[in-house]
Amino acid sequence: MRTPAILTLLLTALIVAAVPACAQMKGSADVVKVKPAPAAVVAAADGPVTFAVKLDIERKWHLYAHGDTTFIGVDLLPDEGFPLEDFSAVYPKGHEGEFFGEKVFMLEGKNEIEVSARVPADLTTGTHTLDLKLTVQACDDKTCLAPAYIPVQVKLTVE
Repeated sequence: MRTPAILTLLLTALIVAAVPACAQMKGSADVVKVKPAPAAVVAAADGPVTFAVKLDIERKWHLYAHGDTTFIGVDLLPDEGFPLEDFSAVYPKGHEGEFFGEKVFMLEGKNEIEVSARVPADLTTGTHTLDLKLTVQACDDKTCLAPAYIPVQVKLTVE
């Protein structure tokens, strides 16, 4: 009868020991910093809006270029309720590389995604929040971190 109690105690000790290790694991958002440039834009109703989303990828890590068919590539999409029309993102091409025997295009260091859209003619004047979500998965030469969905927010003033 003592064996199940000892096993339960050992399993509990292993689980408790593993929790801090899991809490310290890095995710893709830990090695990829993102910010809009500029953080606030001004536009007229029925006018164009442009800004960039800057990526700063930690040394020794890389991302896969947008459109990669083998791995999760960088992707920037408007969140639900995005008030602008004709959203377009132009992604950096990256450089050709190899990961686990596959030819891929990688992004390293500092990169920018160029964003353009159009303010609808009927959007009210004042300040609006442009919410976007950036999907990334950071990898080094041996492994990939869990994908991250990083929020990006730009303030838009419609005049």
